[in-house]
Amino acid sequence: MVTIGEAFTPTDGIIFSASDVKLKIGDSLIPSPGSLHLTVGSCIWSCEERNASISIPWPRVGVHAISSVPGEGLFMMLDVNIVWPGFYSGPPENNGDAHPDELGEDDEGHDSEISESAMTEMWLQPASREILDQIFSAMRECQSLNPGSDVSEDEDYMEAEEDDLEEVGDMRNLQLDDEDKFADAEE
Repeated sequence: MVTIGEAFTPTDGIIFSASDVKLKIGDSLIPSPGSLHLTVGSCIWSCEERNASISIPWPRVGVHAISSVPGEGLFMMLDVNIVWPGFYSGPPENNGDAHPDELGEDDEGHDSEISESAMTEMWLQPASREILDQIFSAMRECQSLNPGSDVSEDEDYMEAEEDDLEEVGDMRNLQLDDEDKFADAEE
């Protein structure tokens, strides 16, 4: 669960910390920079000036990548729809994913299609490129410590059989710049 509250600095499990990091959620840029703390369990951004923080558990971070838009920073896509009063109000009610009149009345009180497709885009913008690279590396480490919630701990991981590898052998060397390979593809 994403936690929003008063500013704080974690004391346990810190992998990386940086100060002077701006936060942008959706279209809203938080005007004051804060401190970023990447811990074993979560990504925490905290702003003393505004007495506010947000803590995001790693399984909620679906994607992270270095981005140059809206400015150089680290892009994250969260699998939850965040509403942070005074900072971010969330996406519009009907963003094209579902039409309220198409949802059955039996959805009342239960998660509907809208909540299943909920997501939030977020950017962390540090003061320098060097810090950005360090954040990205630390975030990769933290996420590797927290496999996705869709993988059961009891689930046995399957290994490919040698016969399966022979079937995909040609795919390993596929080159997208070879115009003849996709000549008959429909656009």
